[in-house]
Amino acid sequence: MKKMLSGLLCFAMLFSMVACSSTTETSGNLESQPGEMETSQTGQNGDTITVTDMKGTVEIPANPQRIVDTSGSADELIILEMPFVGSANTSMFDPTTVPEYLQEYFAENNVETVGNYSGSAGDLDLEKIAELEPDLIIMNIRHDNVYDQMCEIAPTVMLDDDISYVNWRGRFQQLGEWFGKEDVVEEWLANYDAQAAEYADQLKAVTGNDTFAVIEDNSVRSGTYYVYSTGGPGELIYDALGLPASSGVPENVWGAEVDAEYFSQIDADHVLYFSDDGTVGDTADLPTWKNLKAVQNGNVYCGINEQQYDLAYTPNGKLIYMERIVNAILNHQNIDE
Repeated sequence: MKKMLSGLLCFAMLFSMVACSSTTETSGNLESQPGEMETSQTGQNGDTITVTDMKGTVEIPANPQRIVDTSGSADELIILEMPFVGSANTSMFDPTTVPEYLQEYFAENNVETVGNYSGSAGDLDLEKIAELEPDLIIMNIRHDNVYDQMCEIAPTVMLDDDISYVNWRGRFQQLGEWFGKEDVVEEWLANYDAQAAEYADQLKAVTGNDTFAVIEDNSVRSGTYYVYSTGGPGELIYDALGLPASSGVPENVWGAEVDAEYFSQIDADHVLYFSDDGTVGDTADLPTWKNLKAVQNGNVYCGINEQQYDLAYTPNGKLIYMERIVNAILNHQNIDE
């Protein structure tokens, strides 16, 4: 995901009664799959359960009431009605700012921000996390270097995913398994897919077999760009909405970092273009940009980097941003208007 500045992956929490007792699985153990949950004897009485996460197995509260989530799973926890007191679902452009669509929930439920889940927007506030006295910590691989510290503070689980952070369905399903709410997850995903299918029909009635490319102006390394595939807005275009990818769109990866010369390999009928200010800017002067079919035909839809990073990677955010993208294409307008 976002321009990975050499982000510090920090994490910590406090729970004096139960320690994080993760046991790494051996490669020969094929019986326990990621996300698998086993209820212990005490867990049957509502005390603790044993779950499998990215690190192995760990005993966690069966009914946590003070979750601190630094994995970026605020949407999922809200959908699952799991109470959390701390969250790292903040803007990667300002780790103290909560995305607009989450602000009301955070305010009404006194959720404190503790940094950013991506590992690329500064450190987590370890002192604040400890002060919240969580009974469960949820983290991701981006904070792996402080995993041991987290375990000293509270039972800690690490969601299964790689550094690209594109497996949003798998993370959602794993949380549902841990908390015994698989049915809630499956119902939500079914409704999501139905909404996406409805949008896809609307788009295909207008765009037919036209191809698409999703490009981001990289504000960290000037003169370079991201061409998306399975990550964020790319996943919304190609997977959720089922729109055809142009030539030049990388396959089986989240995306690729390219220079402007790479545009000559792209033959998209439509381009979604993201930048910090939501405009094409100086890129408009580049010959390879001017030669793009979508540019010549006026089929470029601009979006703002902060908005797509806040919205295009989490369940409820995806629904919001998918609607914006659909409206942009149908109404021939920019995405974040």
